[in-house]
This record gives sequence, structure tokens and C-alpha cells, in this order.
Amino acid sequence: MRRMPYQELFDKQVVSKQFNSDQLLKLLLDDSIYPIAHEIIQVKKNTILLHEDEVHEHLYIIQSGLCSTTKDGHIKSFLKEEEVIGMNNILGNEASSFTITALTNMVLLKFTKEDVMLKLMHLQEGLFFLYNDMKTMNQHMVQRDILHVVDTKERLKMNIVYLGVLYGNEMQNQLILPKNFTKKMISNFINLTPTTVYNICKQLVEEGFLLEGAQNIVVNKEVAAHELAVITGLGVLNV
Repeated sequence: MRRMPYQELFDKQVVSKQFNSDQLLKLLLDDSIYPIAHEIIQVKKNTILLHEDEVHEHLYIIQSGLCSTTKDGHIKSFLKEEEVIGMNNILGNEASSFTITALTNMVLLKFTKEDVMLKLMHLQEGLFFLYNDMKTMNQHMVQRDILHVVDTKERLKMNIVYLGVLYGNEMQNQLILPKNFTKKMISNFINLTPTTVYNICKQLVEEGFLLEGAQNIVVNKEVAAHELAVITGLGVLNV
């Protein structure tokens, strides 16, 4: 990584581009700058990677798979390919704020927190990776809060589209959520009862917002045009 001019370190666009998780991975694997050890591990679905309120020794970067972030049993967010697990609690004696659970089989790059911290401290701008990770997490929390202040039915519609845009597969006329995103899981994520979510989903199928009979939750993009516009306006894909 090149040494950046001092004034560039205070440019928001530069920080977002140069200190994201993709650039962090390149840095950690660059043995020309304070080489550190790592290993590639495979974990099975439902494996708990971090326990909330417990000190952990490792940081992970996701190569493939999906995991959930929970606090007191409530889902707060999800992490996918190229995102970092454990960055927000990187200090050696710092306990994890969340429980991180694999929702699928996963492939991870595993580093010790101590090695990562030492490598970042070797760079003038290294701590900006920590700043950018915290900023991204805060932006996700703000987006989540915005999507939770609407009425119950609209909250469900908005969050289904939100999850589909971030983690699903987008086709020409459809937005397909991963199979792991069940109605029960979504009800936990948006703080509604499973019964409420099931009943509203039946209405959404009748209205054409969701497709009937699909194993995954599938959104009709034409009917969900308003929700897609709102999610796009929140800058979800730019976080």
C-alpha cells in the first residue's frame, strides 16, 4: 500500500475507497509490509464464531458464506463475502459485542487480533481501517432504524427488499432472498412476531408483491418499485 499524502487522509471518499474490507485483506496478505500468519478455515452451518461478552483472539475475513450478528438473541445484522468478523472488538482484552453465527457453510481467512493490530500500527494510515469499519457498522444501524419507523406492513416490505438487495440474487423482474432468510428469521430481525410476518406475507402474495409457491422469498420488482427506490436512496449498496 502506498503512503498517502496527509491531506488525503481526511477525504471521506478516499477513506471509504482505500480503507474498505477488500483493501484490508490485500494489506493483511501483503508480506512486504510486516508479514503476519493466517490460515484458511472451513466452518459448518450453525457454528458460533464469536460469543457476545467473551474475549476472542481472532479476526476473520469471509471468503464465502453468510453469518448473523446477534445481541441478546436478537438479530442485528448479517455479514457476507469479503466482510470482516471481529474488527470492532480488536483490542486484545476486549470482549465481543455480538454473537456471530454461521448461517451457511463458510470459508474464512483467520488472523490473530494481535497480529492485525500490530500490522495496522506499522502504517501511518492503518487505524483508518478501524474507523471505516465502525463507520460502515453505524451506517447499517442508521439504515436499519430508518426502515423500522414505518408501519408494520411497510416495515416488512422494506426489510425484505433491503435484505434482498444486500444478500439476495437480483434477476430482471425478481429479487430472490437466500433460503436461510426464512420468515421466522426475518421476524426476529425486524422485531415482529412470526405469526404477524406469516400473515402479512400471505397478503403480500395476494397483492403480487411476493411470488406464490417459491421455496425462497421472492419479490416481484415491478410491484416493489417504491420500496426499491427507497432502499436505493438510502445508499445501501454504497456502504
